[in-house]
Amino acid sequence: MEYIGDFGIKVIVDGDKAQFENENGFGPIRKQVIGANFTNGVITGGYLSSFSGSFDDELIGIQSGLGNIVYTKIGDIKDAYELLKSKINDIKSVDLFELSRVVLETIDEFFGGRDNISERMDYYYPAELEEESKNNKISNLKGTGAAMCVERAALAQNLLKSLGINSFYKSSGIIKNNKEEQHCYNLIEFNGKYYIFDSSIPNLINNQVNPLIAEIDKETFTLLSAPIPDMGISTTVTHYNPYLNTDVSITYDSGRKKQVEVCSLEQKKPKHL
Repeated sequence: MEYIGDFGIKVIVDGDKAQFENENGFGPIRKQVIGANFTNGVITGGYLSSFSGSFDDELIGIQSGLGNIVYTKIGDIKDAYELLKSKINDIKSVDLFELSRVVLETIDEFFGGRDNISERMDYYYPAELEEESKNNKISNLKGTGAAMCVERAALAQNLLKSLGINSFYKSSGIIKNNKEEQHCYNLIEFNGKYYIFDSSIPNLINNQVNPLIAEIDKETFTLLSAPIPDMGISTTVTHYNPYLNTDVSITYDSGRKKQVEVCSLEQKKPKHL
């Protein structure tokens, strides 16, 4: 697909491959790492910030918190597919709420919890903090509780695609609790409508814990899902966090000139700035 950024540069993106326009036409096709290329106003070269396919052998970049980036692949997640299949067979209605709930349950059960920082560091840096693992696979975190937003969103991408849902894996800067962070989430199209789908942020829908789901318009979806650095829109979502028992605001793709405010599902309608 061809994209034209704010600076007029054309980029053709196909999966994890990209061609950038130059003075002689288009340059060579190059494989790119899937990871943040725009974080709170700072552009990072060599990365695509979104991916529309199912992960297989693509490299996924992770900002480690130590000032560098490590790389991983999806690995063997057939157990997650089987778990999701068993849950789908038990739901009574195939609507967005039910599907999102069972996807979240599958992710939680596959990884055995979340945010086990010590286990995560031991995996990505098995010997010492200065030496990263070279054969990382998200599937190796099964049952460890060490998965965070990168692994959860990547697994969600493949699970959502397996259900026939048009989904983009997205990596960008966010602002949460007035703090800038790096974050990964999904952007989905379901029954002609568009949503942010965040399996790392809990939201209460119909008295059940679901991923954060916020409806956005087509223009916002198009800008958020663009994989190149000079396309995007800062999207602030207000939602109720059942674990904190309070309303929380998160700005996705923070640092953009274009901005929009929305609310999570079951709340008031979007308000454009």
